[in-house]
Amino acid sequence: MFRAFHYQVRGRGHVLDGVRGQDRTAYLARNRVQVMCLSDGAGSATHAEFGAQALVDAGCRLLVERFSDFVASQDGASLKLEIVEYLLERLGDVAERQGVQIRDLAATFLAVAAAGDKFLILHVGDGVIGYVKDGSAQVASGPDNSEFANQTSFVTSKTAAGAMRILRGDLNGVDGFIMMSDGTANSLYDSRTEELAPACLKIVARLSSAPTTRTKNPEYRKQLRRLIDTKVRFATKDDCSIGVLARKSG
Repeated sequence: MFRAFHYQVRGRGHVLDGVRGQDRTAYLARNRVQVMCLSDGAGSATHAEFGAQALVDAGCRLLVERFSDFVASQDGASLKLEIVEYLLERLGDVAERQGVQIRDLAATFLAVAAAGDKFLILHVGDGVIGYVKDGSAQVASGPDNSEFANQTSFVTSKTAAGAMRILRGDLNGVDGFIMMSDGTANSLYDSRTEELAPACLKIVARLSSAPTTRTKNPEYRKQLRRLIDTKVRFATKDDCSIGVLARKSG
């Protein structure tokens, strides 16, 4: 149904400081369910990259397995608690293996899942999730920065379940989804107008119209990575990550 592209790159600031990249992305397709997840590790957390990796891996597995249940659920509050508790259990496993506290794995969580004629969006923290419908790029869920631009919620926050956003809807007219960490959002999201940059529409369209190929690294993927590595990455010192689901054209 959708073509998928996801990519993360270590920020210039982290390269200069000798710090590991903390953004992670993942994609999983199974049983006709497609899931894209993205996580941005907290800069203040010592092992944030491990937390981010655990979240995208666990998030993909959970949404593939429980998509139908989650889309049909009528109890949003219980659903949020169930998802956060599951993710925290996975983080707890990682914390035990790494010999650290769960707060040392703090990270945001963004996810888009689609199957049949339905979609599901989950969002905890900053970053942006958008969609393209009827030829227009719109914001589905903007960054959660409370009162301050440098503060946000993480899955490890006590208020994570309350802060989680869940959106469910029909895929009718939807051509694709795009998600990004706050580093990428510096280029692809206007915080003043709370709108996606025109480039988001082009990115989804490029992926949608790409020719079918068995090449491991087709040209269109190289072009998208080049965009992130150059223009997007050099507009910020932060890590940059992106996830795109684009409906196949033709």
